[in-house]
Amino acid sequence: MLVSRIVAQMQLENREIIMASDAQSTPKDVQDIVAQLPDSHKGSLDSLNIKDGEGYSEKVVDAIEMIGEENAAGFHPSGSSEVTAGMRYLHSSRTIHQLVTDRNRAVGIYLAVASLLLTASGAIIHANPQGDLIVPVEEIQRWCLPITFATLTLLALFMAFLLIRTRVGLIYEVAKMNALLGLPIGRVQRVSPLSIYFIMQTLISCAGGASAGLFSVFMIRLRSPESVYAAAGFGAMIGIAVAAGLIALYMITVSYTTADHRLQQRTK
Repeated sequence: MLVSRIVAQMQLENREIIMASDAQSTPKDVQDIVAQLPDSHKGSLDSLNIKDGEGYSEKVVDAIEMIGEENAAGFHPSGSSEVTAGMRYLHSSRTIHQLVTDRNRAVGIYLAVASLLLTASGAIIHANPQGDLIVPVEEIQRWCLPITFATLTLLALFMAFLLIRTRVGLIYEVAKMNALLGLPIGRVQRVSPLSIYFIMQTLISCAGGASAGLFSVFMIRLRSPESVYAAAGFGAMIGIAVAAGLIALYMITVSYTTADHRLQQRTK
């Protein structure tokens, strides 16, 4: 009896040693599967549920087959990223440069289009009618300024949205750079009256408000030519409302979209 116990004890120890060596030589993928399925040792013929197909052994086999399919398709396990922190910093810096270029280009395009339209309108107003045209020059002279101001109002709206988009993108990229440098993410001042972005936004907003006010004056005078002061008053009110609305839209959108919790979620 003593000898049989000694032999059984030695066999048990040898079995534990073999299992330990197998666990060390087991690939990491299989170890992960075993960790996710702690009851995998229960896999047996009795655990097979033909109706549901949810036996423990089937789960392990499915996971192993998935690993093989992923490796065959080229989806290897994610290891250390080849994109270093320095490369990410340079990418953010390049993106910031592109956003600043887009901002300057947007404002420059608006000013160029406004100058061109006003110059063309002035030339049309001073044109002398010659010949029998399909559209009389008097009609073109009458409608050139209202159409010009309406066009500038719509263009100001588009440019204001573009400036808001570039400002939000700039804040996110600066937050990424601060995260890479170990600086606080929320240290970026979102709305500052002395910043270049706010000054350009104010410029576009005031230009759009002035265009909207002048367009309103023309339309009110077209409806009732005698109401001169009423047209000027309503036009001023509409212009101030449009300009204030664009500035308020900029401040609210930037402050809400670039809140601290949103920056932390996007920079992770």
